[in-house]
Amino acid sequence: DDMAKKILLIDDNHLSREINSSLLERSGYKTVSAIEGSEGLQKLQEEKIDLIVLDLIMPGLDGFEFLKICKKNPLMQSIPVVVLTIRDSPQDIDKAKSLGAEVCLVKHKMRPAALVESIKMILGE
Repeated sequence: DDMAKKILLIDDNHLSREINSSLLERSGYKTVSAIEGSEGLQKLQEEKIDLIVLDLIMPGLDGFEFLKICKKNPLMQSIPVVVLTIRDSPQDIDKAKSLGAEVCLVKHKMRPAALVESIKMILGE
């Protein structure tokens, strides 16, 4: 389906990427994966991405730095970002939101359906 929205998953955890990409593909999305922020930025230049699911803590370019770069770039700044992290400190969540994340989900505290629900809401589906 060419109309399927394309979601970029940026997460250095292989299992987490696999689980979320199969979850999203079962929900009708196409997925593209990157293992850290600079690979994510590269994928954004190569493909038309509708939404980004971003981990915060990664080797290389982390989620906070990725958000700073992404939200300064006119070609990328309008793409919504959902942060999906194991970090649950209010400081980290506030920082991610202040850097432009739409929603912050904490991996071990969210219902499994929360990711897909958030994405549908943001994409207006």
